[in-house]
Amino acid sequence: MRDPIGRVEIVEDTVRRHAYAPLSEPHFLDTSTAAELVERGLLTPFAFESRSLVKARKVGFATYPWEWTHGQLLQAAFATLDVAEAALTEGHELKDASAFNVLFEKERPEFCDHFSTQPIQRRQWWAYGQFLRHFLFPLAVSRYLGMEPADVFKASLDGLSLETTRALLGSKCWTSRIGLALLQGQGHNGPPKVAVSPGRENSPNPLHQRLIDFLRWQLSALEQAPRISEWASYEETRDHYSEISLEFKRDIVARWLSFAAPHWVADLGCNRGEFSLVAAGIATVGVIAVDADMAAIGRLRAKLTNETSIYTVCANLDDLPRGRGWMGKEYPGLLERISAQADVAMALALVHHLVIGRSIPLTEVAELMAASTRRYLIVEYLEADDPMVQALLLSRDRIDDTGFTLEDQRRAFGQRFQTIEEIVLEGSSRRLALLEKLTPA
Repeated sequence: MRDPIGRVEIVEDTVRRHAYAPLSEPHFLDTSTAAELVERGLLTPFAFESRSLVKARKVGFATYPWEWTHGQLLQAAFATLDVAEAALTEGHELKDASAFNVLFEKERPEFCDHFSTQPIQRRQWWAYGQFLRHFLFPLAVSRYLGMEPADVFKASLDGLSLETTRALLGSKCWTSRIGLALLQGQGHNGPPKVAVSPGRENSPNPLHQRLIDFLRWQLSALEQAPRISEWASYEETRDHYSEISLEFKRDIVARWLSFAAPHWVADLGCNRGEFSLVAAGIATVGVIAVDADMAAIGRLRAKLTNETSIYTVCANLDDLPRGRGWMGKEYPGLLERISAQADVAMALALVHHLVIGRSIPLTEVAELMAASTRRYLIVEYLEADDPMVQALLLSRDRIDDTGFTLEDQRRAFGQRFQTIEEIVLEGSSRRLALLEKLTPA
């Protein structure tokens, strides 16, 4: 909506980009280079309906930078530079370099702003400063200080400023590859002057090309070592399930998902995606895998391929991001996006973390689950004496009187759902339940 040359309209599975004035002929989108970007999966597929209307394919499930891992933002940065470099061959440049120009189609970043190119108008790349704020600076702070890039975008839609980056990095500014970028404002008014890379001397726009090469060199130092967390190693360390119980659980979840025949499944508290992967083999369109642990999501993303229809989201379920941007409508909230698509929600080994770990009333948890699915819910019930429940109580210095009995859970969920089937996990006291939303009176 902020593009001065056009507006966006979303109609079902199509994104319609309306230009306020007819696009020039030829336009970058008319070129074979643009077609090659589509073929490579770097540019969202599109077609001209007229010179004032471009229709594009909508990604399966939209996520935003405050829901991404470090690795995703790095992928998005490289994809932006790939598109910028391709545009150079046609004498064009990206007029902006926003992280919001990139969406993830499953595991792959796609540049989605079809109106973002223009003929090169100056020696310097106008979008350079935005690229620093949206990509290089957040990634540097993440790489050297451990601050997640997602937290940067939670604080500001415009990324991380030069001044804040300097203050955060301190002396690391000058001992890392991003040092030259941080010299701006100290006598340097634009991008750093860098030499042309070998083999690039004949580029049609060598000044722009060498800046892109330099940014790639800077980004290559910002790879992040795999994060370690308690939950990222959960599958190896858990001892409250026997292998028999786990296999039985997988079979039951798969059977119920087959019964529900969903287009979309939302796996809430997915951890490393053990059951997201089960759902991906059954859902006809895709799986929305949500977890607060960046390291666990990173481990899940390492398993994804183009054939795995899983869209990952990093988010705290007790603090879900609401709509942001202009009037809170520019970027819809996570619950709004999930509820519009998920036919089935899964809350496996999750409810006790919200009720005891986060002190959310059971009835409110049931409300969240009802808001997260259009029809079915697969939920795991735990007894009050379950070792994980007792461990949570101990860690919070709470007594046994939790209001977390099996009947308490059934009663809370019964206000919004009817039970289709409930099964005791073989070799465990835990129960799985398949629920269906009650029809409003």
